[in-house]
Parts: sequence; structure tokens; C-alpha cells
Amino acid sequence: MVDQQNAKSLDDPAGLSVLIVGCGSIGKRHARVLTQLGVRDLRVCDPVAAQCETLRAEVGAAKVYDSLQAGLRDQPACVFICTPPWLHVPQAMQAIRAGAHVFSEKPLSDSLAGVDALIALAENAKRQVMVGLCFRYHDGLAKAKQFVAQDRIGRVVAVRALVGEHLPDVRPDYRTLFSAQKTGAFDLMHDIDLALWFADQSVTQVHSVFGSFSDIGIAAPDIVEILIAFADRCVATVHLDFFQRPRRRQIEIIGTRGVVLVEFARWEQCTVSLFEAARGEWVHETLATARDDMFRAEDREFLRAVASGAPVTSTVAEARKSLEVVLAAQNL
Repeated sequence: MVDQQNAKSLDDPAGLSVLIVGCGSIGKRHARVLTQLGVRDLRVCDPVAAQCETLRAEVGAAKVYDSLQAGLRDQPACVFICTPPWLHVPQAMQAIRAGAHVFSEKPLSDSLAGVDALIALAENAKRQVMVGLCFRYHDGLAKAKQFVAQDRIGRVVAVRALVGEHLPDVRPDYRTLFSAQKTGAFDLMHDIDLALWFADQSVTQVHSVFGSFSDIGIAAPDIVEILIAFADRCVATVHLDFFQRPRRRQIEIIGTRGVVLVEFARWEQCTVSLFEAARGEWVHETLATARDDMFRAEDREFLRAVASGAPVTSTVAEARKSLEVVLAAQNL
């Protein structure tokens, strides 16, 4: 169980003890954001000691452990799981059994094994479990979601999502990455999640074409095309690739009375465009953004949920939806 000191701090998110498991790039990002949010008792663990020391030097983590088991013995209030996907579910369950609340990075897992057990365990233990569907907290996408909720474009009929980037430019060490060797462009699953988020319906069919079609030289799929059918007169297409230049990212929500388009290829700004049939013209708004903004928003929600008991929005059940589509697209 969470120790007495942590229990007393539950009314103060900044006073919570947080253990980050996995000190790669995403672990470092959460460490930086949590520190900015005021978390003072930050702990880290990674089997690679150099990763821990690099993170500790950047943000001044209080304690370093060589394993999750060692970190859990000191009873952190919260655990952030930033490890490879196949470890997320078992590590989340370990953390919950130790009395901690859990934030897991995306994707939820690489299979559905243990997902139902995780949901049941969290409910029985009354622990918060949140999954890092960070683009749901992006200012431009949140504004588009608000337009849809306000019925500005009528009933959503189609969603078109596209993301492409040149992996060798993004990560010069790309050949060593797990995604380059195994999951490939499926690692860009945020855009699948966004298509499901905007459609807001149950999935009835998934069709896909994928493979290694470019010249960047990875065995894993460097391009993925997915077609998703929903229960009530709605369809989504999702394009993912690891080779195009320039980097592009956009999502288009087509309704019976209009269209919302979000272009967010650049981290520092995005453009939200709205066409309402009744007005007969496009309205464009450019928003200043920063990459850490959405991570700060989701981490703040998680800490406040832990402190107050309020529910999180990016639940395991929500994360499961995109996982099911990814598995279906891969015929797994």
C-alpha cells in the first residue's frame, strides 16, 4: 500500500512521489514535465544505468533504482511506465499491486493479453490508470473536437488522418529502434486513436495494406494504409509512413454540414480550419503550440485525478480501441 507520507500528499499533486520506469526519450520528457508541474519527489529506474544518470543530471531525480521491483519497495504514489509496449500491462499490474496509481505510455500493449485483468485489478484496487494518448490534449485537436461536439459540421461521416515523417532524419540511429525492427509505421498509432476519437463509434471492420515500400531500408512496415468502418454510416482512412519529406500531419473530419481540418506537422504551431455549409466559407485559425504542452496537460490531469479521485479520460478502455485496430490491421 501507499505509505503514510504519500497518503497525506494526495490532496497536493506536487507532493506526490512519482517513479518513472524507463529513462529513454519519453521517460525524460515526462520527468521534465513533472518537474515543471512541481513534483519534488521524482524517482527513476532503468536497467541501463547510463540512462538513469542522464535523466538525473537533467532534472535532478531524487532516487535511482536498477529495477521496477526495487523502486516499488519504496512505495511510490504513482508510477509512469515508459518501457517497450510488451512490458506495459505486466508492469502496470505490478505497480497497482504495490499500491501505486499508474500512467502508461502508448501503445497500451502489443497484444490484448492481460488487458481485461488490468482493468479489473485497477477497479478492485481503486487505482487510477491512465494511458498516454497525448494528442487528445493538443490544443488544435481539442478545438476540432469541440467543433464536432457543438454540431458545427453535423453528423460525422468520414475521418481522414495522415502522418508521415522521414525516420532517418528524426532518428539517425533509426535502424536500432524497436519500431524499425518490429512495428514500423504502426508505431504512429496516435493517428489511429484520433480517427476513433472523432468518429466516436464502435468499429465494425478493419482493412489494411502495409509493407516496406520505400528505400530507407527497414524490414518493418514503412507504410500503412488502414480503412475502418464504424457502426453508423461513418468511415475512416488512416495513412502512416516513415519515409516522406517534408513531415506532414493532418486530420480531416467530414460531416453532413461541413468540414474541420487540423494541420499540425509543426510542433510550434497548428492551423484549425472550419467550413460550415450555412456560412459558405472557410474560417482558419493558427494556434501557437509547443510539443510539451500536450504532455503537460495529460500529466496534470493524471496528477489531479490521483489527488482528487476524479476519473481520467484516457482510460485503458479507450486505449484498447486503437490497440484492437492495430492488431486487426496486422491480422494478429
